Amino acid sequence: MTRSITAYKSLLMSALIAPLPAFAMASDTTNVLLLAITLAGFSLFNLALNALFYFTGKYHSRNFAKMHALIAIIPAVIALFVVLIYFDTAGAISMNIGVIIVSVALSLLPLQLTLSAQKAPTKHTALIIALAAVVLLLTAYYITPIAIFAIACGHVALTSQADIKVKFISLSILAAAYGYLGYWAYQIIQFS
Repeated sequence: MTRSITAYKSLLMSALIAPLPAFAMASDTTNVLLLAITLAGFSLFNLALNALFYFTGKYHSRNFAKMHALIAIIPAVIALFVVLIYFDTAGAISMNIGVIIVSVALSLLPLQLTLSAQKAPTKHTALIIALAAVVLLLTAYYITPIAIFAIACGHVALTSQADIKVKFISLSILAAAYGYLGYWAYQIIQFS
């Protein structure tokens, strides 16, 4: 039972982080799938952040939407470089370029959402985002890379409001998430 849970966690972690060691394999199909799963996982959680920020009114600020889109496009750019370096066949490159284009389109969604963002942030916006960071951090204890999204929400909540309770929650989330990611990275390096 413990082995199957460990294997399941390992599979999910490898699906959500850049599968660079997998690119040493000979099969382009496996590499295409790993890259697609990685970008799809990131895009799925980024869509959840898009909804959170849209409904809390954060996209009322065009600068916030631009910054979110700029940060969200980074994994797609990294994936593009990985594709250009590690893939040799035209089929594998074209399939990956398609996945990357979809990821870029979803990353640029905040810019489109600012056009219809009528709701301005309220006094509860930072608290809602901080509570979402708590949920993401709890989820990260099952799938560690989700802690990156908890960190993003923690930073947004921290800079959104001067309420001491929200700042305490945000700082606690940031300390726990950074510590957990650091421990996880240490474990990966230790077993490599």
